[in-house]
Amino acid sequence: MKTIVRVLLIAVVLALAEGFAAAQQPAKVPRIGILGLAYPSSPFLQSFRQGLRELGYIEGQDIILETRSSRSGDGQLDERLHDFAAEMVRLQVNVIVAQSPPATYAAMSATKTIPIVMTFVGDPVASGIVASLERPGGNVTGVSGLATGVGGKMLELLKETVPGVSRVAVLWNPRSGNESPILKGVEDAARSLRVELQPVEVRPQDDFVGAFRSVTSRRAEAFIVLPVTGMGGNRREIAEIALKNQLPGIFWREDYAEAGGLMSYGVNRSDASRRAAYFVDKILRGAKPAELPVETPMRFVLVINLKTAKEIGITIPPRVLAWADRVIK
Repeated sequence: MKTIVRVLLIAVVLALAEGFAAAQQPAKVPRIGILGLAYPSSPFLQSFRQGLRELGYIEGQDIILETRSSRSGDGQLDERLHDFAAEMVRLQVNVIVAQSPPATYAAMSATKTIPIVMTFVGDPVASGIVASLERPGGNVTGVSGLATGVGGKMLELLKETVPGVSRVAVLWNPRSGNESPILKGVEDAARSLRVELQPVEVRPQDDFVGAFRSVTSRRAEAFIVLPVTGMGGNRREIAEIALKNQLPGIFWREDYAEAGGLMSYGVNRSDASRRAAYFVDKILRGAKPAELPVETPMRFVLVINLKTAKEIGITIPPRVLAWADRVIK
């Protein structure tokens, strides 16, 4: 009897000791992979970090970010993204945040189990990334860049700014798939505004500057650069060509206006990056990507470069200036 009691006591002590030791083990800090244009100074990475801070995360203490970057315009972008995605799988990150459509596809090719939070993907349903916005169904969720009305609004703003314009070139990437519904929005608006459109196809492997020069050869009076066209790395050159030819244009990203483009109108990308932190938090707390509805853009940004307007001889109407979120002087 004493032997049995002794054995039981030993078992209890060992169990308590094991439980105490387990309690003393530090919790594993979640690792988040950032895949895409996540170089340290990226405003979108900073917005994502801000979102984490708002949710109470302290980087290096509550969460670790593994960033792998490829700058826009880099010819090795796709190849590097696939390498980076494979590396994140080897690192066993808890979540991958994909900052572009190519980054999302690279992450999906690398893993079917690690949750992926996408940002800036135009139409994730049409692209086959998710089954539906309400119930994504796989390991991908996040913030969609889908805003079919943005194309029509871009043309309306351009027409409002330059009332006499009748021929507008539209630069778009037919391989993207995300631009087709946006282009349709431009076409619908063109009919009501009585504007003749001149679509100019731009592919990632093309000479973007050369493609843009074709706009002037077609005698277009203005131009639109649609989302996801892939011309970001050439934005300064494009702005210079437009300025040289006195050609007004509207772009989908505010950094084009910052580089010298006349104006830009598009999704508030910093807001989308900050919202990505919300999805990461939900997933770390146990939510499944398959059941987390994809968010669609709610906020848009209009930026006007008054310096460029003056140089090409355009006076921005007061009503358009009143709509602007930011004016560059």
